[in-house]
Amino acid sequence: MGPSANSNMCPENHAVGEWRDNHAHSNGRYGLRIFHNMVPRRFSCGGINGHRNPSVTANFNGMTSWKNGRNGAIGGGLGDVRFNDFKVADNLLAGVEVETVNIGDDQC
Repeated sequence: MGPSANSNMCPENHAVGEWRDNHAHSNGRYGLRIFHNMVPRRFSCGGINGHRNPSVTANFNGMTSWKNGRNGAIGGGLGDVRFNDFKVADNLLAGVEVETVNIGDDQC
């Protein structure tokens, strides 16, 4: 949308670079929030065909998240997204909350 729109950019399906050793505390709601429909693919704008454009793993490594107003981490509508070595404590609602997951290439 808008003047800077580019149909060659598909952020919902883009692979994640390195994400490692982050800290979050005392935020209003979330230490980490991954918005809906993060389903990384080999070719981010290549559609959802599992044989020609398989999903790739997005690793979120080493998070310490505490005293946030809702969750230490939250995500929804995720593909192969993994939270590795997360430490969460004293968050108001939950440590880690995942709403829906779509890992299978035929389900996306």
